[in-house]
Amino acid sequence: MPAELVIRAVKNKRRTIITTLLDADEYPRTEIIALYLKRWHVEIDFDVIKTTMKMDMLRCKSPEMVRKEISINFLVYNLVRALMGKTAKHIDKTPRELSFKTAQETLVSFLQTLLGASGDWLEQKIVNMLDIIGQHIVGNRPGRSEPRAVKKRPKPHKRLQHSRSQASRLKKYQGR
Repeated sequence: MPAELVIRAVKNKRRTIITTLLDADEYPRTEIIALYLKRWHVEIDFDVIKTTMKMDMLRCKSPEMVRKEISINFLVYNLVRALMGKTAKHIDKTPRELSFKTAQETLVSFLQTLLGASGDWLEQKIVNMLDIIGQHIVGNRPGRSEPRAVKKRPKPHKRLQHSRSQASRLKKYQGR
């Protein structure tokens, strides 16, 4: 029979966690509850990937190119997260305490400098970049919860899926 844990989450709302981990010595309830509360990071990470990386609307049309677009965005995301990890170690914080957006913008602004640097000067510029990223610490907001709703409003016009010259000849775009 599954074990049942009850926790108090946001605004004294009662949450029940049901798990098949029955050995209380090997899986203490405090660790299970802490793991459950960390699930919010997954939501935040997906939001960061979609909005900060501008992946909320993919630009490619063919499946092959969409896969490439997603792969490149994940590559860049992992690069920025690795930079955040290096920064966190440099300033003795955790990567979760750093701003993804700041790390991304700082990396972009340092890109040309880093490409033209070498030796000790490169090392100094990397330290400068890590210091700048480390200055932007995000707040700890335990139990954070956001409402789920669609923010973008639908447009009253049909989607243009052809070139403008083709669309001007097609009846579906004539407004009739």
